[in-house]
Amino acid sequence: MKLLQYTWKNSMLKIFNSKMAVFAILILVISRTYVGPIREFSEAVNYPSSWCVFPFVMCTFTYLIMFWFGVIYVNSDAPFMQHVNMYHAIRVGRKRWVLGQIGGIFIRSVVLTILAVVCTILPLLPSIEWSTEWGKLLRTAGLTRALTQFDSSVYIYYEIFSEFTPLQLMGMEIFICTLVCTFIGVLMFLVSLFMDKIFAVAGSLVFAIALFPVLNMHPLLRHKLALFVPTIWPELARIATPDYGYYWLPSIPYMIGFLVIGILGMTILILIRVKKIEFHWENEDI
Repeated sequence: MKLLQYTWKNSMLKIFNSKMAVFAILILVISRTYVGPIREFSEAVNYPSSWCVFPFVMCTFTYLIMFWFGVIYVNSDAPFMQHVNMYHAIRVGRKRWVLGQIGGIFIRSVVLTILAVVCTILPLLPSIEWSTEWGKLLRTAGLTRALTQFDSSVYIYYEIFSEFTPLQLMGMEIFICTLVCTFIGVLMFLVSLFMDKIFAVAGSLVFAIALFPVLNMHPLLRHKLALFVPTIWPELARIATPDYGYYWLPSIPYMIGFLVIGILGMTILILIRVKKIEFHWENEDI
């Protein structure tokens, strides 16, 4: 019970701060830019858009990499050596302190993902179709590529409509994005404890930039590299669409297994590490 209480209090510190505010503004601005053409298409044909556009927006390279830059920026408070955490570590002990920090990373990851989802829905209001079906607008956009007339960078992958309903795809997208955000946050925590905050940021940036070689490889080779680059996995809307005859995204069970095992493994390493190091507390904002 004490661990849950501490995790909740720690999560509030991680959510309500200036870095989260910067992320919210950034994601709202870029979401408005990328979702704008969908709204223009909706107005042109006088038909509302489905609310489930976030998975397709995440398939846009520039949007996705900006999202990861924002996630890395928010998690740059690792290894959480601000003075406010000093009292927490003394009071609850190192083990609970670590688990509370990782729990806070997870809850913050949920909030980051939900913020991004909401920011892709807001530009569509009020002409939006709250339905459990995909609706005519996105189906038309997927079949005809009509969005290109509105200079849209978002591509609607028609094949996904036969695999998932909007609720299923959005739920899975939120789940995968949350796990990847948590993976990156815990990785930054781990690296900063063993090396330095600068190396933690640099290492996470490597994961983000790895999107580029994955997307520019031949699909047969892309499949192999994509197995180890979780930052590409939020492009879930592409999972049913072959590229030059190849399905290159890993399966959903593989994604979940990789991320969960990775997070648990890094958590164990962090717990071992904090037993052996001296904490150097900093006079820095969270």
